[in-house]
Amino acid sequence: MALPPAVGPGLRAVLDRQVLVLLELGDEVLRDVSLTECLHQVHPESWTVHEIDGRWFGELENESPNVPVPTLGWTMWHPVWWLETLLAVSRGENAPSVSEVEWPGPETTIARLRELWSEWTVFVGGLTDDDLRSGRLTRFPYTDGRPFADVLGWASMEMTKNLSEMCLLRRLLRDNALS
Repeated sequence: MALPPAVGPGLRAVLDRQVLVLLELGDEVLRDVSLTECLHQVHPESWTVHEIDGRWFGELENESPNVPVPTLGWTMWHPVWWLETLLAVSRGENAPSVSEVEWPGPETTIARLRELWSEWTVFVGGLTDDDLRSGRLTRFPYTDGRPFADVLGWASMEMTKNLSEMCLLRRLLRDNALS
């Protein structure tokens, strides 16, 4: 696995590099993931993705299911959803509804996440230190006016967590540990 080049010593660069390393791992671990693996449910109440007219969409309930293990497909869809939402609301646009955010499928999810993360990095790169200290742009996932720098930290942590979950679920599925 080739590590991405260092882009600078600043906090933004460190957070971005952390995610880029995990995207490299995702490329490696999810390289040949199948749709069957992505749809495997360990429990009937596991969150998953559903095909509607040849396109795939995730589900997002207000209440977590009793069994917290989602399918790999849902785990791959979820960061697409929250990144599209985060980008929209941070730019002052309307958030897409859950039913509008399509899962690109097992072959192209990591590429889509790279695209979205790149858009996020460009957006964040245009912010000033005052923007990061201010709560003016903070609309998701927080709504309490905290500094936008907290949103940066959350996005990096959440993407790292999501990619780690994808890799773990794939390895467990591959090793038949999730029956």
